[in-house]
Amino acid sequence: MPADETPGDRPEGRPSETELPVDPRIEARRKDVHSRRRLRVWITFGVVAVLLAVAFGISRSSLLDVDEVEVIGAQRTGANQVLEVAGVELGTPLLGLDLSGPRNSIAALPWVDQVRSSRTWGGKVTFDVTERTAVAQVPFDAQIPGEQSWAVVDLQGRVLQVDPIRRQLPVVLFGPVPEPGGWLGGSALPLLEISQALIPLQGEEIGAISWLNGQMIVDLPGVGQVHWGGRDNPRGKAVALATFLARVDLHCYEKVDLSDPDRPALTPIEECS
Repeated sequence: MPADETPGDRPEGRPSETELPVDPRIEARRKDVHSRRRLRVWITFGVVAVLLAVAFGISRSSLLDVDEVEVIGAQRTGANQVLEVAGVELGTPLLGLDLSGPRNSIAALPWVDQVRSSRTWGGKVTFDVTERTAVAQVPFDAQIPGEQSWAVVDLQGRVLQVDPIRRQLPVVLFGPVPEPGGWLGGSALPLLEISQALIPLQGEEIGAISWLNGQMIVDLPGVGQVHWGGRDNPRGKAVALATFLARVDLHCYEKVDLSDPDRPALTPIEECS
C-alpha cells in the first residue's frame, strides 16, 4: 500500500492481502485431505466395534466355556465333595468367572487347609487342595448314649471328622468338642503339640494327654505320669520319654518330670523293690 493511501482510500473491488483468492486446486486438495481423515476415523470406529462384537460373541460361545473341572490333592475330602461345593458348572463362560467364591467354599470343608485355583483358555478349571494332617483324637459326645466316638483333630485344633472307631493316634482329653469344621479352644493347642511329638511312640504304653492342676500331663497306664513342663522342645521331650520307656522300668516310678529333657527327674515309689 502506498504511504499516502489509507484503507478508506482503497478502490472498491480491490482485495486486501488477506483476502487473496485461493487456487481452486489447493481448495480441492484440502477438502480431499479432510474427507480422507474423516473416512479413516469412521473406519477405525467400525473396526473397533466389529472387534468388540466378535469378542463378546466368542465370550458367550462354547469356545471360551468351562469344559473340564479338575481337583488335585483332595484325598481325605474326596473330589466329588470339592466339585459339589465349588459349584462350577460345565458350559460356564470363562470370561467373568470369579473363582474366589468356589475357593472359599472349598476352604470351609473340614480337611482342607489351603486351596488354589487356575484356569486355561482351553476350558479347564483346576482346584489344587492341600489337606490337613491329623495329630490327635479327642473323645466326642456320641449322639447315641453308651457309644463312644472320637473326633480327629489337626495341630491347629480343627475338628476334621468324627469316627466311631479309635485310631492309632494319641488321645487328648479336652472339651467341649465342636462338630467337624469347628475349632477346639486355644488351651488345647499345647496338648496337640505334645500329641504330635508322641505320634512315633504309639507302639508304647502312652495314655491320655491332658491338663491337670495347671500342668500338662501324659498318662502312662499302669505306671505313672509324665509331667511335660512348658511348650518348649516337644520333640526333645518325646525322645527323652522314648529313652526312658526303652531303658528304665518305670513301674517303680510314679512321676517323670520332663521340664528339662536334658536332665529329666524321676520320682520313685517308696515301697517298690
